[in-house]
Amino acid sequence: MSSRGSKSSRPHTPITSKAQRSMMGAELARRRAGKEGRMEGITTGELVSHLRESRGKKLPKRAK
Repeated sequence: MSSRGSKSSRPHTPITSKAQRSMMGAELARRRAGKEGRMEGITTGELVSHLRESRGKKLPKRAK
């Protein structure tokens, strides 16, 4: 379990690749534009926190 203050019972999973970062960024942009999102199990707040955490990190293009 995560102790990051989230109300979700799911464990925290960090962004591990540039592909994941771009996918989550696109999802956040869709939601902010008022369109229907494609990721059902993650809240907008969780998306923002994941993207904020991965900012400035050098990630591989794809996770192994």
